[in-house]
Amino acid sequence: MGLHIGQATAITLKTMPYLFLRLVVYGLFGIATVIYFVVVYFVAGWVAPLHEYAEPGVWILALLAPTPIVSFIREYILYTVKAGHVAVIAELATKGKLPEGKGQIAWGKDQVVRTFKSTSVLFLVDRLVHGVISAINNGITKIGDVASGIPGVRGLMQFINLILYFSLTYVDEAIMARNFLNPQESAWQSSKIGLMLYAQIWKNILWSSVFLAFIALTIYAGLAIVFLVPALGLAVAFPSMDLVFIIGALVCAFVVKFALFDPWTMSMMVVMYLKEIEGKAPNKEWEEKLEKLSGKFKQIKEKAVEKLSGAPTPA
Repeated sequence: MGLHIGQATAITLKTMPYLFLRLVVYGLFGIATVIYFVVVYFVAGWVAPLHEYAEPGVWILALLAPTPIVSFIREYILYTVKAGHVAVIAELATKGKLPEGKGQIAWGKDQVVRTFKSTSVLFLVDRLVHGVISAINNGITKIGDVASGIPGVRGLMQFINLILYFSLTYVDEAIMARNFLNPQESAWQSSKIGLMLYAQIWKNILWSSVFLAFIALTIYAGLAIVFLVPALGLAVAFPSMDLVFIIGALVCAFVVKFALFDPWTMSMMVVMYLKEIEGKAPNKEWEEKLEKLSGKFKQIKEKAVEKLSGAPTPA
């Protein structure tokens, strides 16, 4: 099936307010990251004379300590922005325009609140959906694992696994897009149906999603080179700050990719998925297969049943 590059590009350009918001949010996150590592760099240099392991110890601590903070920011800020953007992309992909009377960002936020009720539910749904898709993709690579003893095959399968891993995020967002388009279903019910439909059509979009992941990796590599060239020049001119310049270049590449290029690849996956599932009904056989394949799908199904019945499921 096609990548719908033209339609995805048009949709991405229509979401300019979200592109700007993403650039600001990721930019601030990137600036904070660079400042943090600059401080760590100087602290590490200051304690280096104290003990031979002092400098590496500071770097190890610096890499591990912010993990909870970064997770919090990702869950409650970055992910909320992305979810609102997905809602807008889904609406534009199916209806061509947004309802009148409200700004794009405010409308996207309203859809997130209406569909998921809270950010914690949004994040939990996404993690479970991600886990189910991962289980499906792991099943795809089992044939390659059997043949991994053949020279050259093992390395090829490792590369394929890497590409499949990066392609997961785009499928996650496509299923999330379906959630926004079916307000009559709870987030859990819609996720269950969305996963069943993905299981039914994964062969049709597999290579497209792999290609999108390859594009994403290529874009990041290209951006890293673009930012590293001047950064390495500065590193030569100021050798005492070489690591800071290199980290800054990689962070800038990360910010530009996630803020400006990811929405484009995300739009392509959303359009592909929605077009492929159009007119299709979930097959009951896949519900049973997914339950056996992934315990996370069973959790989603239990939550969906809970919402339908109105009674809490056992913990």
